[in-house]
Amino acid sequence: MSIHNDVPTLDEIPDAIGFPHTVMPTGWFQVGWSHELKVGDVRPLKYFKQQQVMYRGEDGGVIVMSAFCAHFGAHLGHGGRVDGCNIVCPYHGWVWGPDGRNVFAPHEGKASSANRRMKRYPATESSGIIWVWHDAQDRDPLWPAPPERRGERNFLPIGPATSYGWQDVTAHPQYVVENVVDIDHFIYVHKNTYIPELRSPDDYPTLDLREPIGHVIAKPPRGSSQCHGVGVIVVDFPVDKDRPWRSPAVVYSCTTPIDNETSDMFGCVLVEQDASVEGADNETPVGRALKRVSEQRFQQQADFTIWKNMVYMRRPAYSRYEGKLFLQVRQWAEQFYPEDAA
Repeated sequence: MSIHNDVPTLDEIPDAIGFPHTVMPTGWFQVGWSHELKVGDVRPLKYFKQQQVMYRGEDGGVIVMSAFCAHFGAHLGHGGRVDGCNIVCPYHGWVWGPDGRNVFAPHEGKASSANRRMKRYPATESSGIIWVWHDAQDRDPLWPAPPERRGERNFLPIGPATSYGWQDVTAHPQYVVENVVDIDHFIYVHKNTYIPELRSPDDYPTLDLREPIGHVIAKPPRGSSQCHGVGVIVVDFPVDKDRPWRSPAVVYSCTTPIDNETSDMFGCVLVEQDASVEGADNETPVGRALKRVSEQRFQQQADFTIWKNMVYMRRPAYSRYEGKLFLQVRQWAEQFYPEDAA
């Protein structure tokens, strides 16, 4: 009798974590917080196995483009400055417009006659988050960025007290998406004793994965999730009558790949202030609101040790009911890896 073992060995896999795709996924990804990027600010970025520069022009718009000046290769994120809505190279003073075109080369006294252009990444903002579109085939956005949610209730603003993040986490974005349907791990990793016992398929969440924005509809009182590609998860937590101390909230969990093995992770909570606490203001969560933010921050990092030391199994030994959910999620996620661009 032969025993099948799908645990990969290092000579069988493209990278140390064993994830089967080497191309960076297509989709919208978080690269920063709106409140941290002021007009005139310039920031270096490093995502999708590439380097970028991000800045905010005088019109308030966020621009993200390739980091290295197309004139002589200087990194615009280190010493570059904003001039109007343009960015000026610190090396030779070449000025690049927000569309990536050169608008002034000092030695020519006008726009450069060389046919050079900086790669532009589509960028937008919503819910206090800066989003960037990535596609290995350089296609324009195939679906919209996550919508604005702050106006739905009297939510506290997204700022230092309601947002958090971690750099260089050993994890692929798809790990986090698969976690959404991994109900059992909520008990063992997140120590959640409020998960009901799963005895039949009706106890598991249902999936609607017909579009790039996938929906995972959980049984109450668990939140229902939207997966915007593999990089963004938005969870809606409704009013919980059994646990009234838990405020209704919208929770963002965003994972942006640096390379095949590491990602930056971001999180934030849209939550209403606990007005029962004396002296509560409209900026800093207290009471029930603070408890919700603290809990979500703690839970988002609970998986880090598991991810850092695991390998990705293409054919896990699924239990009776979990296999259907995982297979649906993995099949849905395939659309985000244009392999011919690898």
